Amino acid sequence: MKKDSELHLVLKGCWFDKITSGAKTSEYRECSPYWNKRLTNKHYDTVVFHRGYTNTIAKYKIKSIATTNQENDLHLSECWEIKLASRL
Repeated sequence: MKKDSELHLVLKGCWFDKITSGAKTSEYRECSPYWNKRLTNKHYDTVVFHRGYTNTIAKYKIKSIATTNQENDLHLSECWEIKLASRL
């Protein structure tokens, strides 16, 4: 049985708190060589958010991961959007 693939992301406390409160339902990453390599043609079932480098985590199912041109937290014309589904 294949283990679900997890994407681990470290967030500043303010962003972590917005996600766990439900105020933020997507996480964004720059379309840089690092993130392109990490997200292109990869499948992640869940994302584990870490509140800084502490033991505090929040785990969510991923609805989708795709590039977007929509307005985003990073104020970039194009970036990766990780849409969140339910919290696990």
